[in-house]
Amino acid sequence: MRQLLQIGEVAKLIGVSPKTIRYYNEIGLLAEPKRTESGYRLYTAQDLLRLQHIRRLRSLGLPLERIREILGEPDHEHEQVLRNALQSLVEELTAQILELEERREMLEKLLAKDTLDQPQPPGEAPPTLLYLGLAKEHLGAYLTNISEESWKWTEKIDALLGAFNWPESYREAIKEAIQQIAAQPEQYRRLFALEERFAALANEPEDSPEVENLAEEYARCSELGLLHSTFSATSSLGSRQLQSALVDLTATMVSPAQRRFFEVLSRKLTSTADKTGDVRL
Repeated sequence: MRQLLQIGEVAKLIGVSPKTIRYYNEIGLLAEPKRTESGYRLYTAQDLLRLQHIRRLRSLGLPLERIREILGEPDHEHEQVLRNALQSLVEELTAQILELEERREMLEKLLAKDTLDQPQPPGEAPPTLLYLGLAKEHLGAYLTNISEESWKWTEKIDALLGAFNWPESYREAIKEAIQQIAAQPEQYRRLFALEERFAALANEPEDSPEVENLAEEYARCSELGLLHSTFSATSSLGSRQLQSALVDLTATMVSPAQRRFFEVLSRKLTSTADKTGDVRL
């Protein structure tokens, strides 16, 4: 008459699935059991005790590898090893709780705003400035004349683009372009005026005549051509695909009228020999 328990009976007593017990056998956490002549696994009372111990340790959040280490220690060291493991687990949980509290606070602040923007995840470094820091350094006096609306647009785009790892040559090209403007600010006054008008498009309807007018003036702007030459000379982005990606990223932050401006300007620039995309400062 059979005296040992089969796997289904053990599973019910412990409160786990037979699959879990078989897995513990496979990874060596539970010794391989005796088998009947037909191949059925048979488990002893000692197996029951070990399984119950494993189940309790798992319910505390300990991983299987840590449980294996604990159960493998001599009996006289078992309690101290278990105590150390649980203390480490408390410290890990404390750190997780603090992180969750920070995340909750961030979400509450975000929900309290009138509009939702992309929050900075806790512990993550802020995006690297792409060009705004350089612009402030070299064009500080000139930038004081820029409207608040245009300035907010510049900050949003710089934060968006700065979050990506563009080639270093691109940042060098931006630096050269800004230094070029700083050396001859009056020569680029028209370009800054066009940027002001572009920022104002955010408040215009998509079919505003100003879209076509502004795109036409941009396409004819000689200052824009000079900046394109600077970027081309330094192989700023290295590929047409990266240039397109930069323009497309910028377009995700704009209003319908500004998006239509990009489309119109792209068509106008494509019709010229200098097809370099749209680079904004």
